[in-house]
Amino acid sequence: MPDFTATKPPDYKPAAGAKGDDAIAGDQPFIMHPDGLGWLFVPSGLKDGPLPTHYEPLEGPIVNPLYPRHSSDPVTKRLERPDNRYASSPDSRFPYVLTTYRLTEHHTSGAMSRNLSHLAELQPELFCEISPELAEEVGVENGDFATISTARGMIEARALVTERMRPMKIEGRTVHQVGLPYHWGRNGLVKGDVVNDLIAMSEEPNVRIMETKALLCNVAAGRRDRGPAAVVQFEEIMAAPQKTKGNR
Repeated sequence: MPDFTATKPPDYKPAAGAKGDDAIAGDQPFIMHPDGLGWLFVPSGLKDGPLPTHYEPLEGPIVNPLYPRHSSDPVTKRLERPDNRYASSPDSRFPYVLTTYRLTEHHTSGAMSRNLSHLAELQPELFCEISPELAEEVGVENGDFATISTARGMIEARALVTERMRPMKIEGRTVHQVGLPYHWGRNGLVKGDVVNDLIAMSEEPNVRIMETKALLCNVAAGRRDRGPAAVVQFEEIMAAPQKTKGNR
């Protein structure tokens, strides 16, 4: 998108002393670059350049079609350890795509939202959004409890079955999406499992932000176990045999 008046002709030349939009030449529309031009190659600052490219997330349901040898950016800083394990891409233990998001009623931090009575009344319980097709596949109905797991941990939430979450067709197969708001916790007027327990810690090389919006997960009907039994339940999930292809 050009950073000046859209109708400005390419041969426009600014007059001496021109200011603001009038000072931008018609062939130099990108004011964030020192030369005003669009760049295909990045001369500095890009850790995985010089050509900006697309990589799949750290965890994904497919092999990266652009770079089959690398399912995600090879320059990404990896922080894998026993309490921050990564799923493979793809990973049959975690066949669904998980994304997290913020709710309108939780416009500030969860610690604030859960302690405000009006907001707690509007959003009284943690839920996961799933499609009717996925609900049928895993055997849950609207309002039932479901257990959501990733390679880092597992939580429980009420199932919100909605057509808003649409199955995707990728490489000829159906891939389901799971949506989780992340503002619940152990304290407050309303309590719930901590969605951030599912998130993988990593660091994208350019903006140094970990991926919290695109993960792999599984969904099972019913509530999760408690105490030591929960540890056993989670390790059983992790020990399930995998059918994978591609590399992390």
